[in-house]
Parts: sequence; C-alpha cells; structure tokens
Amino acid sequence: MTRPATRAATRADLLLVEEAERAYVRDVEPGQEAAWTAALDRNRALWRANPGRTTVLEVDGAPAGFVTWTPDRGAALVVTVQVLPRFRRRGLGRLLLEECAWRAAAAGCGEVRLGVHRDNPARALYEGAGFAPAGEDGAYLLYRRTAVPPAG
Repeated sequence: MTRPATRAATRADLLLVEEAERAYVRDVEPGQEAAWTAALDRNRALWRANPGRTTVLEVDGAPAGFVTWTPDRGAALVVTVQVLPRFRRRGLGRLLLEECAWRAAAAGCGEVRLGVHRDNPARALYEGAGFAPAGEDGAYLLYRRTAVPPAG
C-alpha cells in the first residue's frame, strides 16, 4: 500500500458517500434503514452542502474512505466517517479523524464532536484517536476531543 492521500470531495463523490452510508445502516443499524431511506433527500442535501468539509482518503488512487463534518456552535460535528471494508484495520480511520481535526481547527472550531451507535465497534477507534465520552443520546454515545490533534 502506498501512502494514503487526502483530497477535498467533489460532487462525483456523492454516490460513494451514499452507498457507504447505506451499507453502514444495513450492517450496524438495520432497524433504522426505513427511517434512513425516508430521510435520504435531507441527507443528500447535507452531503451536497458540505463538499468543502468532506475529505476523501485515497489509497493507490482509489477511494478508501471519507469524513464529513459540519459547524455546530463553535465545534465541528462529524456527520460521518467511513473506511470502505477492504481498507479497514490499517489505521485509515484514525488518519481521517486527524485530518478532520486539523481542518476543523483551521476553520476556527475548538472541538470535534461525534455520536456513535452503542453497537458500533468503531467506538475503540474514536477513543484511540483522542475522543472522550461526553454523554449519551438514546442509542448513541457522544464523544468529543480538541480540534487540534494531540502531540505524538
């Protein structure tokens, strides 16, 4: 594997985002698929509105994952972070979260926040990337960290 590269998303990446999000819902939150599908137009609008806050990670020229955030009361709220299945367990999720933290800090955000379904094994990734528990919201665990990545 060559060194991964990041780039700003383009409109051409919207299908990648939609397909990965649908796969996540089917795999991790299957009970939410009908609600997710009903909200698809709203989600598409959110993704279209944030291409400058969506970073695509590529490995050997192929999309390997992405992260999208949106401003929320002085913080960056991670809307989604995905590493495509064939690229998982290589540290790429952490790389995407670090990239998100740097971009959020550059945009003036002091903190990065996210929520994760309590059944999602990615919780370990978030904790390893410096996110600390910040509460709960129904079936979701809330996490936060400073927008500037920790040293080291």
